[in-house]
Amino acid sequence: MAKTETLHIRVNENVKHNAEETLDMLGISISEAVNMFLCQVGLTGGLPFDVKLPAPERVIVRSKEELYQKLCEAEEDIRLGNTYTVDEVFNGIRGKYGL
Repeated sequence: MAKTETLHIRVNENVKHNAEETLDMLGISISEAVNMFLCQVGLTGGLPFDVKLPAPERVIVRSKEELYQKLCEAEEDIRLGNTYTVDEVFNGIRGKYGL
């Protein structure tokens, strides 16, 4: 299908920069990402994702450098023995969500 239409949109500079960094790690351009998004809107009949606030515990990484820093911190935690068993993790989840 030929691409013959042009979109002009305004976005916050930081939003664009963060999106470009993330999409670059995925190997796609903003144009390709927007095209995929619009295709999914047409296929699903709405937004192709849930619109909701992120969980407070969620880790958001905004750059490659920050990702590497988080990975190094995680490796250091493992080295120091700051880990949990599978049972501890699931018990924590069950307790938090009343399961």
